Amino acid sequence: MTLHKGIEEITLNTWPAEQSVLLEGWILRSSSGYTKRANSVNPLYGSTGQQGELEVQEKIRLAEQYYAAAGLSSVFKITPFTQPADLDGRLAGQGYEKVEPSSVRTLDLQELPAPSGRYEVLIQEELAGAWLEAFAGLSGLSVADQDTLRRMLASSMLKQGYALLLKDGIPAACGLGVLQHGYIGLYDICTAAAFRRQGMAEEILLSLLHWARNRGAAHSFLQVVLANSGASALYDKLGFKEIYQYWYRVKSRV
Repeated sequence: MTLHKGIEEITLNTWPAEQSVLLEGWILRSSSGYTKRANSVNPLYGSTGQQGELEVQEKIRLAEQYYAAAGLSSVFKITPFTQPADLDGRLAGQGYEKVEPSSVRTLDLQELPAPSGRYEVLIQEELAGAWLEAFAGLSGLSVADQDTLRRMLASSMLKQGYALLLKDGIPAACGLGVLQHGYIGLYDICTAAAFRRQGMAEEILLSLLHWARNRGAAHSFLQVVLANSGASALYDKLGFKEIYQYWYRVKSRV
């Protein structure tokens, strides 16, 4: 379980937030509302136990105050490592809704199938306008969220790989890989609706995994919403195995 908590820490590093604030072991992340991952409380650590520590309810109140000041809903990410362990129940009792149950999965990179070679995948290690525009177009990202994502990714000091697959000169699929501590985290795997079920997402994934292995990575991880059966089937095919689940507790602004 300690290893899995380490992976949870890496997920925070590889998907950076614009701002992170510490609250007695809780990490309050905010990024102008773009993605729950980057706009939620991550209660990974408990208080020190020293005199004067805040009560849990007071910490919840302060977290809510922080997000209200930012014009955001209060969101808590609940994992097997949440401190205190009864926080999920406390939040449920205060009207927080459980949303987006998700799976964290890992895959070792020792024996990877090669990409099919049916498509050409370009991987760049610097954030370029072409990749960002392609992802925005494929995912329907707003201009404001596109600007936020640019700031988030540009702030990271970790090695990044931006993968883009073109079909007849048109962006058809894209993905992002970020390296830390021998792992590659996979994000933003997206395929144009007109090109789905043609093996493009698999080609993007395998290309990024080989790129990472060539740069010293031995393991990979990704996160997928349980309701996304199509993506889950692809990850099963490639051999990704679930190591834990998480979900969010969300309290809407009044």
